[in-house]
Amino acid sequence: MPYLRKKKLINIILIVSTFFIISTVSAAEDCTSCHKIRHGTTGNNCENCHSNTTISNGKHLEKPFSPGFMHDSFDWEGDNANEKGADRLNESCPVCHVKMEEHASPKLNVCEDCHVKANPELSSLANVRPDIANYIPIVYSHYTGSPINVTDQSSLGNTRSSCFGFDAATGEGSCHGVTFGNKAKAGGYFSFNTNYTGTLFDRGDPYHWNSPVDYMPDSKNCVFCHNQSNETIRKAWGSPAALPSDSQHSNVGNKDCWSCHVDGELKSFHGKEIVKTVKQSYLTYVVALSSVIAIVIALWFWKKRK
Repeated sequence: MPYLRKKKLINIILIVSTFFIISTVSAAEDCTSCHKIRHGTTGNNCENCHSNTTISNGKHLEKPFSPGFMHDSFDWEGDNANEKGADRLNESCPVCHVKMEEHASPKLNVCEDCHVKANPELSSLANVRPDIANYIPIVYSHYTGSPINVTDQSSLGNTRSSCFGFDAATGEGSCHGVTFGNKAKAGGYFSFNTNYTGTLFDRGDPYHWNSPVDYMPDSKNCVFCHNQSNETIRKAWGSPAALPSDSQHSNVGNKDCWSCHVDGELKSFHGKEIVKTVKQSYLTYVVALSSVIAIVIALWFWKKRK
């Protein structure tokens, strides 16, 4: 093939490829060009939760459906039906419950079963979509037993999940058990909204009335918890460990935390990029190894001279 024809063909392929890439930019990027959000996305784009709307030229033609609570209303079956109907709030209930009274499986009734393992027993779930794992936000850190360990919160109110404590008798809770009614004690933030349940609390409320993460402390605001002087607020968010008292940790800001404890870009509180082995530790190992090598070389020269 002549050189010019070959070059022309390559240019055409590049132009077509570029057009294809631009035309397939995720809906998430289209949405964030207008909407300021921080709760991120599940799966690949915003339409996974904000469904039943038509996207044209990066804009939605109708008002997208906005689920009031993260578990309720979600299209667990994958049929894109009933999300706007009168029963939309109950659509997801049969996935984890049998006859709306009991759990479908004794293993599927805590946060960790789906969000930590990321592989729920599909045979135990009623009519669940086969690609459900693509829609479940995965938790890598800041839970009980993770490399960035969080003390088990389930002792409060005798709850089962270690991700929250919630006392149905008082309405008080910790972490994902912080209710809207007690947000003043949690620094103005909360994890779930019980306005719709009146004054009667239930131990399962943190599962049913969970709110988007926008209402919780910002994932990137490390010092809100770890340098929190208000003991009431600290208790509400699981009594996080205080920073060490050495000079290295005095007067630190969030970016100081990221520079050591984040591998790459910090995306979320539970993200896998948050590491216990900090970058400074790597430097320490290098210095220590270099020192050992230097001592060995020095001993070798000293012995050779003798």
